[in-house]
Amino acid sequence: MSDWKELILKTGVDKLLEIIASTGEITLGEASRQLSVKPSIIESWADALADDKMITTSYNAQGELVFRSTKANLKVKEGKIDQLKKEVGTTITSVESDLDEEEKMLDVSKSHIRSFEQVLKSDINHIEIFTKNLKQYDSKKSELMHLVNHLKAEQSTLEKQIGRIDGQEKKILAESDKVKKTVDAKVVEVAKSKENIIAIEKSKEELKRDFEVLRRISNAIRKAHPEDVGKKIEEIEKRTGNLKTHNSLVKQKFEKLNNIMHHLFK
Repeated sequence: MSDWKELILKTGVDKLLEIIASTGEITLGEASRQLSVKPSIIESWADALADDKMITTSYNAQGELVFRSTKANLKVKEGKIDQLKKEVGTTITSVESDLDEEEKMLDVSKSHIRSFEQVLKSDINHIEIFTKNLKQYDSKKSELMHLVNHLKAEQSTLEKQIGRIDGQEKKILAESDKVKKTVDAKVVEVAKSKENIIAIEKSKEELKRDFEVLRRISNAIRKAHPEDVGKKIEEIEKRTGNLKTHNSLVKQKFEKLNNIMHHLFK
């Protein structure tokens, strides 16, 4: 920006130009009084305007500084005004172009914002769904942890029960071995009992035979001659001794058999 523009913007020189334009000319003292500004300041303004040929300065017959606006000054001002108009027009055009570009960019930004809003809404919806699913997950996690703890407790109980079962199994196996040994012993005893029964049956047969012999000998005694009686008696005594022996053996075997059967089936 040129100095005269700065001067107009930063001072009251425009007021001085208005006074000069309306009166055609004005003295320094009069201008100072009308504008209520010190003469030194008015003079500095006038010097700046004169340098830009917007006014003309001179002294009158009384020696006062006079400010005038001549045709030449008017042309200069008109030229500056035209220049300013062109600059303003150029600036306006540039600003309008910039505004159009800004508006286009703003439309693009609005479109992007709308797209972003849609994406944001979708993201918010996804976040809400995720939050809901997360709450469900937390609930399921809590249920699973409760189930896991319950299963751990059940596992501990099962391990204790398995331990007791293992102990019982060992005890049962031990009892089974004991029973098996007992049964094996009983089988052996039964086998021996069978042998004893067979021996008893054999002894019974021998007793029957001895009784039959005694019966026949008794009959023979009654019928025999007296000289043969002595021999018969000796034979009877021998048979009687054998019979007593067999009878004692049979009795012992029966008692042993009864003991075995009682022990086997008690």
